[in-house]
Amino acid sequence: MAVRNGGTQNVQTPEGGWGPAASMRGERLSERVADAIVNLIAQGHYQPGERITEDDVASRLAVSRVPIREAITTLEAQGILVLSLNRGARVAAFGESERRQVKEARIALESIAARGAASAYRLRPELLERLDEVIFRMELAARRDDWAAMRDCDVQFHRALCEASGNTIILKLWEALSRHIAIIFGREILTERDCGVVVDEHRRLLQVLREGGDVEAAIHAHIMRLG
Repeated sequence: MAVRNGGTQNVQTPEGGWGPAASMRGERLSERVADAIVNLIAQGHYQPGERITEDDVASRLAVSRVPIREAITTLEAQGILVLSLNRGARVAAFGESERRQVKEARIALESIAARGAASAYRLRPELLERLDEVIFRMELAARRDDWAAMRDCDVQFHRALCEASGNTIILKLWEALSRHIAIIFGREILTERDCGVVVDEHRRLLQVLREGGDVEAAIHAHIMRLG
């Protein structure tokens, strides 16, 4: 998606590819627009408290206002945007309190998921190939110093972990939290200087999942270190 914000910049599409927003198709267009707005927040193009207008989003993403309105409504329901009378939509605060609450919820969900996933990986080691593939893409992103791609890979890694657990309730709850995770992780790594640190942290977690160990402790340490 082309982003015009004092110049042309790229914003990663939800699938991890790159391209114009005009190419977005399908029944879930509003969800993809919502993901794109989340990416803009995570990358610092929109700041907490900043007003988001339909005109600005339409200009940045080159999509019509109908899916934008639907996306704004969705993000308001998820607590990512705040709607107020005569002031429109603004980015919610993502201060220390909000970051702590999201991390606590994430640790609780992923600890349960990790237990189930570890059992699944022992029975079917080939399932770990998906995590290997994500880490390979992380390594490529690190070589390019591509933090947007790194953030997307982080979400893919942890989504795969939740899916491997076979716990559909945990997966649904995690998906409901995933946009908050993307924003908090994305904004925290804006100050990180070494992509390799993120890759190494995921390698360590993968090693525990592959070789056995205290997966819950590993999840806690991983999330607290990386946000």
